[in-house]
Amino acid sequence: MNEDRHDAATTRLPSAFWRQFAASTTSNLGDGLIGAAGPLLALTLTDDSRLISAVSFASMVPWLVLSLPAGIFIDRHDRKRIMSRANLIRAALFAILALTIVTDVVTIWIMIAVVLALGICEVLFDMSAQAFLPAIVDDHLLEKANGRLYAAEVVANSFVGLPIGAWLFVAAAAAPFGFNAAALAVAALLLASITVARPFVGATSTENYRESFLTGFRWLWHHPLLRTLALMLGAANMCHMFAQSIFAKYARDELGLGPRGFGFLLATAAIGSIIGGLAGARIAKWFGPSVAIVAAYFMFAALEIIPAAVPQVWAVVLAGALMAVFGTVWNVITVSLRQRLIPQELFGRVNSVYRFIGTGTSAIGAVLGGQIAFYFGLRATYVASATFLGFVLVVGAPSLLRHSRTYIDPERTPAPPSIT
Repeated sequence: MNEDRHDAATTRLPSAFWRQFAASTTSNLGDGLIGAAGPLLALTLTDDSRLISAVSFASMVPWLVLSLPAGIFIDRHDRKRIMSRANLIRAALFAILALTIVTDVVTIWIMIAVVLALGICEVLFDMSAQAFLPAIVDDHLLEKANGRLYAAEVVANSFVGLPIGAWLFVAAAAAPFGFNAAALAVAALLLASITVARPFVGATSTENYRESFLTGFRWLWHHPLLRTLALMLGAANMCHMFAQSIFAKYARDELGLGPRGFGFLLATAAIGSIIGGLAGARIAKWFGPSVAIVAAYFMFAALEIIPAAVPQVWAVVLAGALMAVFGTVWNVITVSLRQRLIPQELFGRVNSVYRFIGTGTSAIGAVLGGQIAFYFGLRATYVASATFLGFVLVVGAPSLLRHSRTYIDPERTPAPPSIT
């Protein structure tokens, strides 16, 4: 009996985690509302593909510019405090945006400015969250914790938030932005209430920011598997943004969908994420983690062809759901792999370089996507993405397969992560 109690205690997630879980679920619900309402708002403010894509660029360019210094910053400061304050600032920004909509003074340029500020907060929050989880959850429970966070994220953000966000936007354009402001304020208070068993101790190194960056860069660059994954992820995120940055316009002009239909279209990707979350670990075990990663990347390229060749709602739904499945399979393996391989005292610096390469390229993709759509048409964004990703796969797959034999333990396939 005592042994059973001990086993239960060692597999039970701590109360601090459940506070983070509640904060994550609340903020993800608000993010889902904006995931649908944001593109719809941009579409009411301009019909220029370049300006619509500029909103996506504004949200992603902080990853390109700030991810490196942000990683050093979170290695030196309390991560819980950074997360809480970032959410409070985001709440204020969404409240301001809602006010400009209500007073009918909002313009595409005001929206771009607010989205840029939100993106800065998102960089600090997301990178702190990845580094914070190991401080409140034991190493052997990381996969379980990440799995719970991921499931809640999909349900709150995609299944609930996206369609409701579209409906609210139709009823009152400012409503989803106001609701998200309230959700983020609640999430900030929940995070602030967390008691950390292992209090954060900032890095005591005398390195300046340049030396700290070089420490993280050298560590990542001399790790051949994580380096290859970062480069391939960077290419995938850049290419994905070609079409994603103007997707609301594609849905309206090519598919003939209104705001409600757009919200449902976005929500269908959640089906794929759920399937990927449930089957991702099994797929990795069946094929082996390295083959599963390569197969997922192949599908990233192949599925981009469908919306270009068949601009029908059913085809885009199918492609989106399958893309979510294989995106989750990729994440199933790579995020927890980073959490396990990168030393905790270097995590912020090394992960910042990884995110700079892997996520910062999305800003470049948004700019290129707007230009491709403006000069060659909306469907051309998918063709360009499929072509470039196919080239990256041919070049990168042999290196990935070779190095994975050294660094990926086939007996330890991680569960779905909370953040990509």
